[in-house]
Amino acid sequence: MKTVVATVADPVGFHLRAAGRIVKLTKTFASDVTIRYDGKVANAKSIMGLASLAAEFGAEVEIEVDGVDEQEAAAAVAHLISVDLAHPEQDV
Repeated sequence: MKTVVATVADPVGFHLRAAGRIVKLTKTFASDVTIRYDGKVANAKSIMGLASLAAEFGAEVEIEVDGVDEQEAAAAVAHLISVDLAHPEQDV
């Protein structure tokens, strides 16, 4: 199990669009990913669960990852939350 802390970079916080980006990323990993904020816990593969956390800009969230690719998943999710969410998603 791997646990990391990330600071929410999205100026609007965890809203549906940000939650969707997190879910899209976490579903590419086999590991279970859980995010904790302000005493609440959400499965990071659930848009509604993440949005219900209502983590605001600048808030610290705890990311817990458990599984075969936990190192990569933890790093990728932390980077998304603390860096990439500050920028609009790029169409590829």
